[in-house]
Amino acid sequence: MFKKAVILLLTLVMAVTFAACGSGNNNTTGPTTSAPPADVNLGVVMDQTGALSGIGGSLVKSIQLAVEQANATGGINGANIKLWIEDGKTDPAAGFEAIKKLAQINGCKVIIGPMISGAAMSSGQWALDNKVLLISPSATSPDIAQQAWRQFFIRTATTDDVQGKAMAKIITDAGTNKKVAFMVQNNQYGVGIANAVTAALAGKATIVSTIKYDPVKLDYLSELQQIKAAAPDFIVHAGYEDDAIIVFKQAAQLGLGKPIQWITSEGVKAAKTLTDAQAAAFMAQSVVGTNPVSQGTQFDTFKAAYKAKFNEEPGTYNDTVYDATRLAIAAMKTAGTTDSAKIAAAVLAAGQNYAGASGPITFNQYGDRTSATFEEWGVVQSGSTYTYTQIKLITS
Repeated sequence: MFKKAVILLLTLVMAVTFAACGSGNNNTTGPTTSAPPADVNLGVVMDQTGALSGIGGSLVKSIQLAVEQANATGGINGANIKLWIEDGKTDPAAGFEAIKKLAQINGCKVIIGPMISGAAMSSGQWALDNKVLLISPSATSPDIAQQAWRQFFIRTATTDDVQGKAMAKIITDAGTNKKVAFMVQNNQYGVGIANAVTAALAGKATIVSTIKYDPVKLDYLSELQQIKAAAPDFIVHAGYEDDAIIVFKQAAQLGLGKPIQWITSEGVKAAKTLTDAQAAAFMAQSVVGTNPVSQGTQFDTFKAAYKAKFNEEPGTYNDTVYDATRLAIAAMKTAGTTDSAKIAAAVLAAGQNYAGASGPITFNQYGDRTSATFEEWGVVQSGSTYTYTQIKLITS
């Protein structure tokens, strides 16, 4: 027993001596190390299925790019950013449930999303009550503007009031006394577009029909026949990919194309909409649209990085969601805390003439972006292929 004890003691002494020598200096104690900081959770609610799946999937990529770039340069004050991604399903109730899961199960105090205005309206009061900051790149309804829960909801896209002016300008540029009909989704998005364009056209055009349709119905012949009976010069449309395909195919069947000019919204501008040859052919003949766009060095840098990583061009709202993510990360660094109220204040402070990929961003007191540049876009045909093309820029 005595020999075993001596051997054990010598072994321990040798181990301590080796450890001290292995430190690479003359200290008799090893270097003091501290554990790396814990990951910082960042939630994401994008619509990867449902009517906006053609847009939502690419928005996730922009978020991932922004987070990857941030983590490569130290994350948030040395902590790695961990993404938690949920599908909003282009549905207000599903978007709300995704937000609650991210906050309650995954511990996310800041969430990029939701995408649609209906989900924002469903989630806003809960976000306020539970102090969860939502930053949306695409919820554009004016109904959100002065809600009581705005302390915890910021958006990097402009409201439909701003886009409505751009759509109205296409009509007024064509002359006076034009007759205008509306074919819009019966939700915050569609009704918001209709109200904004109507206000911008006051005294400049005559509204002859306003149809608010169910986006999941996917049969609109009766609604389109009502519009045809009103004999409009312009039809203002606000929809998403799936319902737009049906609207345009059935409009073609009823002869609601040229000389009638359709003006549609950014929710339609996705690759998926052009996969139906009949709808695409009608769009090439009779449809133009509006869409927020950006130009300049910041956008060029973002576009190059996005294309290098994903081998595709960034699309609608890819730039605003990239800016939303970068602003959230910068604010969390500045706040140095998980206190979402302080992070929200830091986002608003950073968003004053912020040089974003989507252009200069300045927030008003509610957290709404005050200006943007829009494009008027169309569709062109080359053989059997249809693609989007920019016609001109419209500053609103």
